[in-house]
Amino acid sequence: MEPADDSTGEEIVIEAQRPQDSATDRALDRAAIEALPGRSADDMLRAMPGLHQSAHGGHGKAYQYFLRGFDAVHGSDIAVSLEGVPLNEVSNVHGHGYLDLHFIPPAVVRGLTLRPGTWRADAGDFAVAGSADFSLGLEEPGGQVWIGGGTDVSGAATLAWRPKKSKPGTFLVADVDLGQGVGDARSWRQLRAGGGWEGDLGGVRARGFLLAYDGVFESPGVLREDDLAAGEVEFYDAYPAAGGGASRRVLASALVSGGDRVPWRATLYGGWRDLRLVQNYTGFYGDEEHGDGSAQAHHAALAGGRFEAGWAGPLGLVLKGGLDARGDFFRQTEEGVLSDGGVWETTLDANAQQGDLGAWIAAPWSISPWLRIEPGLRAELLLVHPEEGDPGVAWAPVLAPKAAVTLFPRGPVTAFAAYGRGFRSPEARGTEPGEIAPVALSDSAELGARAHPTGWLEVRAAGFATLISDEIVFDHAAARFLATGSTRRVGVDGGVTAHPIEPLRVEVDVTWSDGVYVATGEPIPYAPRLLVVGGVYTDDLPVGPLHLTAGVRAWLLGPRPLPGGFSSHAAGVVDVTARADWKRWSLSLDLDNVLGSQWRDGEFVFPSHWDLDEARSELPVRHFTAGAPTVARLAIGRSF
Repeated sequence: MEPADDSTGEEIVIEAQRPQDSATDRALDRAAIEALPGRSADDMLRAMPGLHQSAHGGHGKAYQYFLRGFDAVHGSDIAVSLEGVPLNEVSNVHGHGYLDLHFIPPAVVRGLTLRPGTWRADAGDFAVAGSADFSLGLEEPGGQVWIGGGTDVSGAATLAWRPKKSKPGTFLVADVDLGQGVGDARSWRQLRAGGGWEGDLGGVRARGFLLAYDGVFESPGVLREDDLAAGEVEFYDAYPAAGGGASRRVLASALVSGGDRVPWRATLYGGWRDLRLVQNYTGFYGDEEHGDGSAQAHHAALAGGRFEAGWAGPLGLVLKGGLDARGDFFRQTEEGVLSDGGVWETTLDANAQQGDLGAWIAAPWSISPWLRIEPGLRAELLLVHPEEGDPGVAWAPVLAPKAAVTLFPRGPVTAFAAYGRGFRSPEARGTEPGEIAPVALSDSAELGARAHPTGWLEVRAAGFATLISDEIVFDHAAARFLATGSTRRVGVDGGVTAHPIEPLRVEVDVTWSDGVYVATGEPIPYAPRLLVVGGVYTDDLPVGPLHLTAGVRAWLLGPRPLPGGFSSHAAGVVDVTARADWKRWSLSLDLDNVLGSQWRDGEFVFPSHWDLDEARSELPVRHFTAGAPTVARLAIGRSF
């Protein structure tokens, strides 16, 4: 559970070395992160097996996540944390579990742990399809400065510094990222700054961070397929007043840890959030006079804490447990806006509070060299105060059993069996004071294996099944998420990692899932079915006086079911990154969509009405958002 220090004072993160309880867990260090195409925190998450992302909301809005057959929208079904601090936003006005990672400075992401599934007892709210945790720090002491730009009329600069003789968690960072983008309504500006400290305080270890972010962006929204076919719009166009937004965030955390025989760790965190989104998916379909544009605003404060402890007993038995507490306080509004940005009506103006109290326990037990079990249990009490001035509180208890069995954990072939219950907390707008709040539960099971037939080859495979008590789907005509009933998913996840020569690494992951509604057998709209990802990477290859880090990543997303019996197009992209280091200098090149494909990042079916000179129709039609175009970005860096 705890990191240890070697004689140089460097942190040795042992989390990735602990016995795995799933065939598909993955941990990345900084060297592996550098070889991934794309450098944002969201791009790093793409290393999770079975995960795909959609950025159709523009360069600044939270991404949409697809994982193991889930359309996790903006984060409702994947729990992500930063140094153990939860990042999903409860009851965000744009979507429950809203997961905005733009505020994390990519330069100081030191590691990332990725866990498809819900088997771990410490996984709480929103851990329905999987979870992930970022760690912060700088590997090398000293300073780094990067300056670059791209063919999308973009520019970026980063300054990061770690004092000499300090630990990796001590750092200062600042960066700016701005651009116009390719096509209409795609400009952005992002400012990030932060710092961290890590050291010893008497007999305990301590670390903490403070991050601040300010961003504004445009959003191209959707285009009708029939308008594209008729030549009325180009692929990277946008309808007038399609959307955009502004996002600001501050997040701070302090952690202390200690203990030898009984390691423990305590974390306190707090933050502030301000988000405004403007959107129009349907033009003038609902209101021909004012239009269907809306502006959503979310102002929130967050405070919480976590305590964890572990004890190593006799006969290979370990006991671990923890307590979590979190409180969210927010005000949100939703307004109808005209094409010029003027407000003509207010449809929502509410204050609410939400609380989460959790406790968990797990008992990893290495019964013998060939058998390890880990039963666990998580208990949660969820509280919602949805209306200002009403003393009533909605509440919901959750009991989530977990279990994992590992056979031959150190053998050439390791087998895994796991079960876990995940949950999605209630949304404030869907609860009534004094009642038991609705909670979406997920029950998942997995059987898998990892094999190492040689020292340079790993093969992994898993079969999984998940039952969800209440699926949520975004309704574009209503511009909000709707609960649609119970669903089930079955699927397989497999992959190969090869190191034919060092430091070359070749990876292939394939995920297939079939998701349907339990009551009708109808497919779940927008849920992904097939994802194939392959890559070739080198972390640090000596080439004469240079050291080369590079990666080529290709992915293919199969057709997804759409409402009304429609199906989306398949999509595939190849991205490349390369970095050359020479003494104190570095040169990096990122190439997005090197094959130049015009792919659809998102596809939807709903009625819309954009041309007021034509008659309004209630028939649903295809809409799409354009995927990333071909872009080259070059940056030069120097350490000091």
